[in-house]
Amino acid sequence: MPTADRGPVGLHFRFEGAADRPVLVLLHSLGTNLSMWDRVAETLTTDYRILRVDLRGHGGSQVPPGPYRLADYCDDLFALLDALRLSRVHLAGISLGGMIAMGCAIRDPGRTGRLILANTAACIGTSNGWNARIAQVHAVGMTQLAAGAGEVWFTQAFREAHAEEVGRFTQMLSTCSLEGYTASCAALRDADLSQQLSGIVSPVLVVAGSGDAVTTPADAAALQQGIPDASCLELPAAHLSAAELPDEFSSAVQSFLREEHPYG
Repeated sequence: MPTADRGPVGLHFRFEGAADRPVLVLLHSLGTNLSMWDRVAETLTTDYRILRVDLRGHGGSQVPPGPYRLADYCDDLFALLDALRLSRVHLAGISLGGMIAMGCAIRDPGRTGRLILANTAACIGTSNGWNARIAQVHAVGMTQLAAGAGEVWFTQAFREAHAEEVGRFTQMLSTCSLEGYTASCAALRDADLSQQLSGIVSPVLVVAGSGDAVTTPADAAALQQGIPDASCLELPAAHLSAAELPDEFSSAVQSFLREEHPYG
């Protein structure tokens, strides 16, 4: 896999698909990496050129000193797009990745086509909650944190039927840089886009998980109401809908990007 050599931080990325296809960028969630999109990317590369990125502090990307800000991730992505000479792309982000997609669309509407915002919100959690998470990780480490992540990320039915896949995801979290993870927690703690949603002029598909206790269907509804051109789809999944239901998620993305979506 190539690695970006320009921009404020070295980003590990994978760029796949025919060069004449529209580009769709996939942005992962807190504590995972670009491999969380494996099943989705496999399907979508038939119609799109897929750019997957390890966010700063995650996967194979560099881990600059924290705390991070939402603007830092946007800086990183725009620098990578510049390096790859990509003037305009579609963005799909889940959780933290969804907030980054919104931040980029607000900052530079001309560079963002359509947006898919999955299992995310204008503001995720509370300051006290994120401060407690940061303290917890410093106290117990990433491995212990990862031990309980599957119960938050996936429904019970999925965990029982797909233990190996759940293990793959918890392994991503357990091997994530502690410094990168906690610096990213600080970014989520400080990010609040609720007063800026009207600045998103791109067409948007909001994807919610009916069993998501982190970014709830109510959070998704708030995004739909606050963004001028937004539709919403609820999938029977928990916090990582794209990983739990990759076929349904991919189909929804394809329909939305082709403007065939039936969502409300």
